[in-house]
Amino acid sequence: MKHTFREHYGQKFCLNTDILPAQSTDRFSPLILLLGFIFGLLFFLSGFYLLVNGAVVGTTDLDAIASTSTIKPYTLVSTETFGVILIVLGTGLILASTFFDLRFKVIRFDGTNIFVQDFPLLGRAHTFEEKISHYKGVRLRLKFCQYGIFTKNKFIIELYHEDASKIVPLYISTSPKKVRDLWRKYAVEFCLPPIHISDKGMVSHSVQDMEKSYVDVVKSWHLPPNFLSNKTHSQDFIVKQKKDKKMIKMRHVMYDFYSNLNVAVIVLMGALFCYATYSHDVLMLYLPTYLIVAFYSVLIALVIYAYINLTVRDVLLIHNGKIIVFRKILGISYQDVIIPFVKLKGIDISYTPTTDRYAINLLTDKNVVIVFNKLHVDDLRWIRGFLVGEITQ
Repeated sequence: MKHTFREHYGQKFCLNTDILPAQSTDRFSPLILLLGFIFGLLFFLSGFYLLVNGAVVGTTDLDAIASTSTIKPYTLVSTETFGVILIVLGTGLILASTFFDLRFKVIRFDGTNIFVQDFPLLGRAHTFEEKISHYKGVRLRLKFCQYGIFTKNKFIIELYHEDASKIVPLYISTSPKKVRDLWRKYAVEFCLPPIHISDKGMVSHSVQDMEKSYVDVVKSWHLPPNFLSNKTHSQDFIVKQKKDKKMIKMRHVMYDFYSNLNVAVIVLMGALFCYATYSHDVLMLYLPTYLIVAFYSVLIALVIYAYINLTVRDVLLIHNGKIIVFRKILGISYQDVIIPFVKLKGIDISYTPTTDRYAINLLTDKNVVIVFNKLHVDDLRWIRGFLVGEITQ
């Protein structure tokens, strides 16, 4: 029988193995589901009210407006049609919230075996028990999550098995804080190698090397000082040097599917905002001022958010034994994080299958900093080599 991998459900999960037996449940955020259900119910009730009473109320209001105003009122859609749209939207939110709430995984660990009960809403429950020794390693991976135009990276630590149906989550979070430290901790506790998906496929690490400073690790490689001399990179980024400072920065905006999505949002939301302002007098006849202002504010916020996502560029400054990460937005650079060489635990190139993107991960025990996630993998290899060369000097 062929098993397929059932993706983990939650955005926040942790199997605490300090006290055994350990048990935890992987499920979607109850708070998000509750908010989705409430908004869905409000949309449904509003649409039902408009559908039932819209014709009478609309006609009465229209007659009153027509007798007192010289503006010819019009609507893009009828009250009944708008009511149906709200009902469909509300029903969809209610069903989606219920669907995500009813599916979950229960994971138990007794010190030797892992036991999983997976309850999807559709299909049969998937239950199994497996010895920890049958797993290949503790894998760290990134999963790109898209919520409309809003995006998040999920950092997932999991027990990796050749049978994809037996992959078990250990830790899930949208925050990179302490991810690497937990990755190493789980690897030690389960006596398994830490592994991750890189530009060269699945890569296994040494737990002993993970405990060392990355400076000590790369110095043990005994690389020649000019190992990058015959390597070239594309014109998508530039390297500048001024005295003892060196800078790597992207030249321009890099376009891919998600960049095009942001462009589409800018165009559509901008066009809707222009149309709404053009029809402002008509909107004032039907809606209170605070709702119109809120509507304008949401449209403007979406345009700004999409534009920032589209134009943000990463800049690395290497100076005085430190890597300083800047993000450049709207022509303005702001400092994100400072990583001293001695705090570095790794410089990896990670691969995210859902976006088919590569990125450089600057790892410390307390954080994972992701940079240059739109550059080609060959450029990322050059940048990693450049950073390694700076560390070994």
